[in-house]
Amino acid sequence: MSKIILIHPQAGIDWKNNSSVFAVELARRLDNYFEVELLSGAECGSFSRPIYSLPLSSDRLANPWISNLFNRRFQQPKMAIAQMTSFLPCISYLLNHPADLILPQNGYAGLLAANFVRAIKQTPILFTDHSSLNQEKNLERNLTLKPNRLITLNPIVAKHARRLAPNQIVDTIPLGIEPTEFMPEGKAMMTGLPQPCIITVAPLKRHSDQRIELTIKAVARLSQASLLICGDGVDLDYFQALGDRLLGSGRFQIRTFAYAQMPQVYRSGTIFTSAAVQESCGLKFIEAMACGLPVVAMDNPVHRYLIGNGGITCNLTNPDLYANSLQSAIARHWQQRQPRQNALRFSWQGITLLYYQAILKTMTTYNHRFSSANSHPSING
Repeated sequence: MSKIILIHPQAGIDWKNNSSVFAVELARRLDNYFEVELLSGAECGSFSRPIYSLPLSSDRLANPWISNLFNRRFQQPKMAIAQMTSFLPCISYLLNHPADLILPQNGYAGLLAANFVRAIKQTPILFTDHSSLNQEKNLERNLTLKPNRLITLNPIVAKHARRLAPNQIVDTIPLGIEPTEFMPEGKAMMTGLPQPCIITVAPLKRHSDQRIELTIKAVARLSQASLLICGDGVDLDYFQALGDRLLGSGRFQIRTFAYAQMPQVYRSGTIFTSAAVQESCGLKFIEAMACGLPVVAMDNPVHRYLIGNGGITCNLTNPDLYANSLQSAIARHWQQRQPRQNALRFSWQGITLLYYQAILKTMTTYNHRFSSANSHPSING
């Protein structure tokens, strides 16, 4: 059985990060068909192989001298430092535990480590790029390392990648959800907020592309609706004060939930919204729709691809238009069917099949030790 190694040193540490949660789930599912190892930051399954990685929550990342040094060179200095601490341990493991394919999930750092090992051992790389169109520089940088196969999360980014690197092999495989966990039926979270309840999920940070202020101001234009913000962050007090002032404490809450609680949270709402400029993966869109909630989001090609007929897209920078779209979504009789059916396009069963096929194609083409005659169970087995 062929051996593949996934890389995400924050896996097992950061359960709020889409890519680290995805890495754990992908490893768990591929473990049925390959010998799988995940270079993680902590134990997260029988397949995990913890290596040293400084957690993003570490106090050492708040050191003023270190912060000033990295703030000048990196948009996300904490992430850069954490990735640097795991870089050499990652290379050491990959060299001493050869694989048939390396599957980095943690951005440029993992891809760079895999590229170093490929230069020595010719191990092919299948790289999942989590970049959005707003992160073109990240995409360009990743393409310079020429993974044997690039996976993008949506066809819009895939098209852009092919334009930047015409010879690059590119597939589109979105993030997945488990439809038996995210479903309309089941227990709902008791919030005490009146219906209709509008839900949004975002880190509480001012001047970010999540634009939470737009959502608060739009909901304030609706006479009856309440708003539940799921998130945490440095600007919690600012958003709490803004929501209390515009909506009142009886129609507004900010709360944090464990990821396992999110299906119950979605079931407690009427619709889901996000004022983000652009979501590259849109996992929260898919989760909400799987629970039967229509989505109201910014109009752009990526969001139209993700939402399909399961919601409404519009220009959310216009507060009146945003409020009208929320009201339309509330008034329409969705009956859970359209959002739910749209979300099923992103079920883990289908996502696993696509990765299984991409892995086999990459190893068949680029790994001279691999033979299609190698024993691999059927994806349906």
